[in-house]
Amino acid sequence: MEKYMEYENKLRMVHKPNRVNPEALKALQGTEITAQWKIVYQENSGIVLRNAVKDLQEYFHVSMNLSLDLATGECGDEKIIFVCVDDTLAERSFRVQVGNGITITGVDERYTAQGCYALEDELNMNEAPIIAPCDKTRQMRFSMRAISTGMGTEPYPDEHLRMIAHSGMTAVDIGLGDVLNNPQRRAQVNDITERAANYGLDVYCFPHFKNAVHPDEEGAFEYYDAMYGKVMEYCPKLKGFWIVGESCEFPSKDPRTSGKSWRESINDEKTSPGWFPCYDYPQFVSVLQDVVHSHSPEAEVVFWTYNWGFEKQELREALMRAVPADITMMATFEMFEEVEISPEIKEVTTDYTLWQIGPGKYYASEAKIARERNLRMYCMANSGGNTWDIGGVPYLPAPQRWIQRWEAVTNTQDTLKMDGVRESHTYGYWPSFLQEMAKYAYITPKTDLNDLLERIIIRDFGKENLEQVRQAFAFFSEGMAHCVSTNEDQYGPARVGPSYPLFYKRWELIPHCPVTNKQVNYEGYPVYTYNLDRTEKLQYETEEYMKMARLFDAGCTLLSDVVEKLADNKKADALHILQVAQYLRNNAKTIHHVKRWHYLKGQLGVYVDADPTWVGGRKNMEDAKKAVKPLVCVEDKQPVVLELLEIIKAEIENAKDTIPLVEANSRLGYENEYGYSCCKEQLLWKIEMAERTIREELLPLLAEV
Repeated sequence: MEKYMEYENKLRMVHKPNRVNPEALKALQGTEITAQWKIVYQENSGIVLRNAVKDLQEYFHVSMNLSLDLATGECGDEKIIFVCVDDTLAERSFRVQVGNGITITGVDERYTAQGCYALEDELNMNEAPIIAPCDKTRQMRFSMRAISTGMGTEPYPDEHLRMIAHSGMTAVDIGLGDVLNNPQRRAQVNDITERAANYGLDVYCFPHFKNAVHPDEEGAFEYYDAMYGKVMEYCPKLKGFWIVGESCEFPSKDPRTSGKSWRESINDEKTSPGWFPCYDYPQFVSVLQDVVHSHSPEAEVVFWTYNWGFEKQELREALMRAVPADITMMATFEMFEEVEISPEIKEVTTDYTLWQIGPGKYYASEAKIARERNLRMYCMANSGGNTWDIGGVPYLPAPQRWIQRWEAVTNTQDTLKMDGVRESHTYGYWPSFLQEMAKYAYITPKTDLNDLLERIIIRDFGKENLEQVRQAFAFFSEGMAHCVSTNEDQYGPARVGPSYPLFYKRWELIPHCPVTNKQVNYEGYPVYTYNLDRTEKLQYETEEYMKMARLFDAGCTLLSDVVEKLADNKKADALHILQVAQYLRNNAKTIHHVKRWHYLKGQLGVYVDADPTWVGGRKNMEDAKKAVKPLVCVEDKQPVVLELLEIIKAEIENAKDTIPLVEANSRLGYENEYGYSCCKEQLLWKIEMAERTIREELLPLLAEV
């Protein structure tokens, strides 16, 4: 059993202890690193390279049970791991040469460090300090790979930054907070940027300023300099800003918008500027860029078109053609794709999901313009092992599905335009085997990812369990193909998991998780508000989530059998994967039950619309439309009430089954930034609430019908 937040210990463990497999040590041939070896680097090396060789020394001690001395000097022939920079290499490249000794070079210190991590990766795969003679030069595909922290209490301790660097990332995200007025927050931001730089990581930030001046007004530069410019003055090592409509709205003069923030224009018919590709956004981001570059010419303004991907292509393309040539653009890979299931059912991909592989037409259309104009183009790729599909897990153990995403991303880079990727938003970094795979998916020469998956399974589960584990992962991967991305679920049961309640008429708010004061009821509103005019769509999704639950259950059965047979040194990691999959199965059951429950209530004429689906500044959003058709009650209500009783009793058992999972694994059912939560206390509340619903509402109703 883990205490709350105990999962953070895993996010500080840079190297796994004692990875040497005696059987592998006997069987492997090649260059063997022994205690007589030294790690040598040049005396004038910078902090990134010095940290990299210290990391390598620590790796051998912790993972390979070898104590290697560090020394300064030049390259030797034997029993030396020599680490240095070779600026004749291609950009973003590193080289590992193995003979009687080992030489690791990179085009600069950041990529030399990646060469050190690549050596560690190979020894981890071999489970021994033995590596075959080779001369491999590799190149990282992207100039920028950014991810959010997985930590809650202390966002980026050194160990966590080191883990992120090991995964091939080049950058991390932070929130600014009250950096303009709070010297303590400024000190925190500067501390993170300085320590991140020590491991070759840049830092990007999300501003949430109220932008009250139009860019063509007199004094606009000075106005924005007092905000964005001051940030760069106070925190000069920040790499750049993510500029996204909903958090950086400005008073646009575009007559197609309200010209006001979404909060100020809730009752307006027109959308707010944060949700529309206004003709004057190019002016706005140009002023921001001028301000930022006046303080730091190398800093980036990244303009993310996230909020208007649903708008007509010609409107978005007009904006793409008008932005300044030195602005970095960003679009989300899979969002806004429309999928016609049948003439009556159309699904639209909302937010970040593995349900659709991508690229969506939204990303492809904007990347095409970026290629034509040679704009720098980043992608919110959601390819770091997790998405917003299910809010309570650290990763989605669906490697065959992820392989499709990674290959779609690299194919898009090769055929359209993609210079960098953001790997997550909110849910953050977690050191799973998926991070290992994503790293090599984004390196050239190309890695056979199915072969890499096979090697990982053999290493972590044993060759004798290869086919059984591969099939379990295949079930999980197919299961994610049925995890339909909808606003109703991503702002409901998909966020808070099996703690999501089933209300009949009476309802109440979900209690807080003891470890957070975040408002879980905002991110996972407890009253399901699906428009019953779209019954066909609701029923389709209901069946899809049952398929997901069944596929995950089949995979869990296979994986559970393997986990029981594993030796202790491999069981803990395998059990973690199993627990994640079991939580995903249970969450899929909850979503299925919630949807079916909602439909059956409609059959009885019951629809509680306590609060509409959040739409921000976007008007007439399909998911938020009110029902206009009257509810038609069934004549024979008894079978409906009996099924409601069956569903709520099954969901009570599902909640009970989830309690030991969240007790054993403190990361399950918890997300640190927005406070998505599904803890024991909330599950017990859900069970008690369900029992009251049975006792006080359903059984009396059954007696009446």
